[in-house]
Amino acid sequence: MQTFSTMRRNSTNQKNIKYFFLVVALIVYVALTDIFYFLPPLLGVMYVLAQENYEEHSVEVFYFLVPFFLYFEASKGLPFLSLILFMAVSFEVVLPKFRKFFGSSKIFIPLFIVYAYLGYFAFLEIFGLFLEVDMPQISWLMGWYIACEIILVWFFMWILL
Repeated sequence: MQTFSTMRRNSTNQKNIKYFFLVVALIVYVALTDIFYFLPPLLGVMYVLAQENYEEHSVEVFYFLVPFFLYFEASKGLPFLSLILFMAVSFEVVLPKFRKFFGSSKIFIPLFIVYAYLGYFAFLEIFGLFLEVDMPQISWLMGWYIACEIILVWFFMWILL
């Protein structure tokens, strides 16, 4: 009989490895979005990914997502920790009320992508009013980014489900 019968070899969580490589690939992709403006920065997709893991109480993913969000803010010239603060407020205030009224369905994912962009820039405006600082304005490219990300998410949901 083995002394430690509950020990396993190579027990690395496969989900953490998957998210690590996803975040590394997305960091390279975010660097490319600074060069090519018509590539969407995938803010909505990352918001939906963070939201799904928050609802499942999977905190390990945030060890990879928080550095990604900090890099995203730094590369786009956004205020430090504003995206993380926006998500914390959204997940604790907005999301429970939304789930109470509409339930949880995958059909609302495109709505969350729109909310990620428009809600974040509205949050930045409110943030800027309190600090009396000019914040980045919404450009017409946001509509392009939202449309591309909605199509991308629907395509991958259709393939993966």
